[in-house]
Amino acid sequence: MNRFGGHSIILGKGKASNARLPEDQSMDNLLENYAKEIIPNHFMVSTYDAKPAWMGSYKALPNEAVSPRAVKLGRLEHIFNEMLMQDTASVFTDLYLTTLRYKNVYLTYIRTIKEDWFEDYLFDYEMTYDLVLMLFIRGEDLECRLSKNQASLIKLLLINLYKMGATGDSYIQFKPSRTPLGKNLPEDIDSILKNSLERMDSDEALATALKRL
Repeated sequence: MNRFGGHSIILGKGKASNARLPEDQSMDNLLENYAKEIIPNHFMVSTYDAKPAWMGSYKALPNEAVSPRAVKLGRLEHIFNEMLMQDTASVFTDLYLTTLRYKNVYLTYIRTIKEDWFEDYLFDYEMTYDLVLMLFIRGEDLECRLSKNQASLIKLLLINLYKMGATGDSYIQFKPSRTPLGKNLPEDIDSILKNSLERMDSDEALATALKRL
C-alpha cells in the first residue's frame, strides 16, 4: 500500500516500490540518470513512480545542514482514496518545502492529518512527514528562493498535487500558509490549481499546464 497522502493501492507493484530504480540511488545519480524532465530544465523524482530508499517517512521534519527544516506551504483538502472504504471522504494534507544540498534542488514533504474515522479503516495509521518529491530546476538566471520566485513555486505545487492524485473531483481546496512561501502565492491560487487540475490526466497534460504558468 502506498501510504503517502492516503492514496490507492496497486496490487503487485505499488507506486511506492523500488521498481525501475538504479542501483545507485544517491541524489546526484538520480538527478543525472533517472529524473524525468517534465518540461525543459525541470527534472523530477517522485515516490508515486518509485521510491528511493532515502525518500521515506519521518516522524519529524529533518533539520540538517544539507537540507534545512522545511517550511509549510499550505494545506490541501482532497478526497481520500482507500480500497476498503465504500464511501468517499475528504482529508487535509499539509505540504512543506525545503532544499537539498543545492539551492535549486527542492524537496516536498506531505503530512496527511489523521481523522477519527481512520480507526475504522487504517487502525495503525501514524502521522508522519513523507518525502514525496524532489525537483531540480536548472537555469543560470533562476531566482532560487521560492519565497521570491512565484512562478517556480506554483509549478512545484502543481506537480505535487498532480502526483498525489488531487485532480478532477479529488481536488477540493488549497489554502496557503502564512509563511513567506505561502504569502508568495497569488490570491487566486485556489482557482488556478482547480482549473489546472480539473482535466489533468497525464504527464503530457501536466507539462502543458506548467508551460502556461
